[in-house]
Amino acid sequence: MTEQEYLARIRELMQARFDDIPPVEEIDLDTDLMEDLPLVSLDMVDLILTCETTFNVKLDMADAKNTHTIRQLIAWIESAK
Repeated sequence: MTEQEYLARIRELMQARFDDIPPVEEIDLDTDLMEDLPLVSLDMVDLILTCETTFNVKLDMADAKNTHTIRQLIAWIESAK
């Protein structure tokens, strides 16, 4: 998958899981998951678990603290494949 394909899929996941997400046009690769979006820690765990299922990967939760942007989330997913 390309970065843009990942971005599109992650946008879809967030729209389906979270009520307060801004329009997808406002979410890009450099969107900060905790600063730019109304996500709290529990939402991040939910997003990570959803990504694991969607992309069929196992993400090490110890690396979550280093994941701030969607670009970093995608790199994390790619490194787990």
